Amino acid sequence: MTVRFRPSAVATLMSAGALLLSACDVGWPTDPFDGQRVSGPWRVTARAISSTCGSIDSEPFEMRVIQNGDILQFVVQIQGFGPVRYDGWLDPSGDFAVGHRTVFASRGLEDHATVDGRFGSGGRTLSGTEIETIIDLLTGDRCRIHWRWSGRRS
Repeated sequence: MTVRFRPSAVATLMSAGALLLSACDVGWPTDPFDGQRVSGPWRVTARAISSTCGSIDSEPFEMRVIQNGDILQFVVQIQGFGPVRYDGWLDPSGDFAVGHRTVFASRGLEDHATVDGRFGSGGRTLSGTEIETIIDLLTGDRCRIHWRWSGRRS
């Protein structure tokens, strides 16, 4: 024997279900990075704080930031070489840490750098400190540059 609901009974059940659902406070997961979206083009100036590599000038450069949740990548174009990618993470508070290890074979150099910093103003500014170590692959000599980064989204 099949049971059939009358159309008015079905409508009443659906209305009651909708009313119950609307009264519930459903805590859907929210994106912790919703207020900290940083992807896009950036203009950055790196100023040398100290150097064992000799006299170093400030270096303005452009970079592209790619963000996927807490995964972060900075892509900087190096003239005569191509893109260098700094990989790392972004904390929901705006703190970040990225780094790279790149061999410039034509120059006989290895460059290792880490940047620790923070995005501010809702992801429109950044500041950070980079420690860069340059190694001469022929002699093994190395030097270190301590940089201060400041940047704005383009």
